[in-house]
Amino acid sequence: MNEFNTFFAQAYWWLSLFGGLHCLALAIYIRYFYPAGSNQKLLAAFLSLIGLYFLTGMLNRDNTPIPIHVLFNLITPIYFLLMPLLYLYCKRSLEQSTEPIGLSFHYWPALITLLLAIMDIIWRLNLHKNAIWFQAEFFNNPQSIDLSHWSLALPLLLFAQTASYFVALWHLLQRYKLGHLQLSDAPQDTLKLIRFRWLFGLTIAMLLNWLLRVFVVVLPFYLGDSLSTLSHALPRLSLLLSFYLLAAYGLKQITRSAYLRGHLSAPQPKTASQSSEILTPEEFEFIQQLQQESNEHSEKITNTPSKPQN
Repeated sequence: MNEFNTFFAQAYWWLSLFGGLHCLALAIYIRYFYPAGSNQKLLAAFLSLIGLYFLTGMLNRDNTPIPIHVLFNLITPIYFLLMPLLYLYCKRSLEQSTEPIGLSFHYWPALITLLLAIMDIIWRLNLHKNAIWFQAEFFNNPQSIDLSHWSLALPLLLFAQTASYFVALWHLLQRYKLGHLQLSDAPQDTLKLIRFRWLFGLTIAMLLNWLLRVFVVVLPFYLGDSLSTLSHALPRLSLLLSFYLLAAYGLKQITRSAYLRGHLSAPQPKTASQSSEILTPEEFEFIQQLQQESNEHSEKITNTPSKPQN
């Protein structure tokens, strides 16, 4: 039994490393090598955070110098950027917006929660009733430190933020579908439909993986159940498979979009009305004037009486 647990723990470690490196490599490719605009930078940042989520699976109580829940208190605020990046990527892609974002208000929850996490650590180190003993235990025996109220509240705040952004994304996609998508064979409308399907698939994949993590990790954590390695590995495995499917689907849609853009940029054949208009308006007016003078000259010749013959 111990050998099986050891094998499963090693498999989970390699899954975290494998998924993290793959997401980071894809993010670097999109950010620096894929010819795209500023919206793709949002997607690269989103994938970088997913890579960080995978790599945190390599952390455990034995290889962290501080209590692992304190370390995650410092890492979790970074996850408050995950849904804002997804929302901004979908919104700007649908609106085809290219202006720089700057420090958007969507990023403020991450900064606020990080500041509160740092304050929580300082508060516990300096204002504990046995502060000297507490600080010694914090660094010498970090696993003996109990969870703080902030450690219990932080996952709940992240849950509320993620749920609200999924609702906002759903309304955004519904508004775009009703207001902009048209069922026609025009290349422009087909490109809009391809973009919408990609964003819709990405949103649904993230929603399903988030629900899986809620039921497997978050709810058991608050209900007091023990979390096994399988509980942590299942959401990561599902997320990794989802990104492989999204990558295959996205590659197919990129090929189709490139074909349609090439079709739009190709010179269009002239229509019959265009091909018939060979002369300019000035040349056409000059020819009409010549024809009119020719007709007047013919009428003069016709109306001139002929001389009688002897």
